[in-house]
Amino acid sequence: MATILLNESDPQRHEQLRSELQQHGHRVWSARHLNEIVATLHDVAIDLMILDLDHQRLEELAAFAERWRGIKILFQSNSTALMQDFRTWMADRFVCKEDRGEQLSNAVGQLLQIKSLQRKARKSTRRAHAP
Repeated sequence: MATILLNESDPQRHEQLRSELQQHGHRVWSARHLNEIVATLHDVAIDLMILDLDHQRLEELAAFAERWRGIKILFQSNSTALMQDFRTWMADRFVCKEDRGEQLSNAVGQLLQIKSLQRKARKSTRRAHAP
């Protein structure tokens, strides 16, 4: 189970994604605007952020990238042109929105699996160096 911050501009898609993520056992926090995203990050330990680039501007997100260290980031957008923007370096994955959200669900699973493997590796390293 992971804690996910979901930012989605389309209310129907937001509820669909939220429901799907919760069915997979994740806790989902919603944040509509950049101020809400930053406030949530201040108050809640987030494992993964799903950010809607159709609603957020990359230059504003880049200003807060330092606060997101250690959090997996997934950008989504209707526009594939945004994939060419150099500022998308902030994300671990970029997916194009689709009707059913299958691509997003697969990306979430992969990112959370990577995060889980990284945690296990850190724990193993700590145990190996413990007296």
